[in-house]
Amino acid sequence: MNRFFLATVTAVCLAFPIAAQAQDTPSYAVQQNSDDQNIHGRVTGFDGGYNLSVRDERGYIDNVQLHPGTVINPTGLTLAPGMIVSVLGYNAGSYFSANEIDTPYRFYNDVPYYAGHPWDYYGPSISLGFFFGSAGWWHGGYFHGDYHYVGGARVYANVHVTNVYRRNPGEFHGRDYVAPAEHGGYYGAAHTASAHRAPSARESHGDGDHAH
Repeated sequence: MNRFFLATVTAVCLAFPIAAQAQDTPSYAVQQNSDDQNIHGRVTGFDGGYNLSVRDERGYIDNVQLHPGTVINPTGLTLAPGMIVSVLGYNAGSYFSANEIDTPYRFYNDVPYYAGHPWDYYGPSISLGFFFGSAGWWHGGYFHGDYHYVGGARVYANVHVTNVYRRNPGEFHGRDYVAPAEHGGYYGAAHTASAHRAPSARESHGDGDHAH
């Protein structure tokens, strides 16, 4: 009898902190990661609007959603299947919400180039490591310390990528970072087409051409 009583008391005591912790979060609140996540991958599809598919470094096909004001570097780039991307954003449940999409490309004569060749010179047999070995374009010098994967997305323990977004003038709307078009903000295919041009050498990589 005593052993049964002690076992019951122990179980209640162990459960209490868990229940108390759950009650600390209001029913209307949504718990979110303190840090955003980073996807390394290759574009498999883009509808020309806001729906993007990316095969990440772990082989998952990620449903990535852009929003008006998502930063794309370099400015004016039209995303296309086969392009290499680093996506900064957060898990929004059924999709990954993109706040910034960085690529390794520079414009020459209105064509995206990488390492002396048009972007589509490098086929799918070229590993992602070939592109991500250069840390500058994807802010690799900023990401340091340990990370773990959630699906195919990297979550870093000690990195707050909101500081990366703030390199591009804009503001947060909830967890979405919204940048004006003149600072790399994307506002749909029609706007991108009108803005698509060959930037000067100084601006050819947008705001993403810097390591931290």
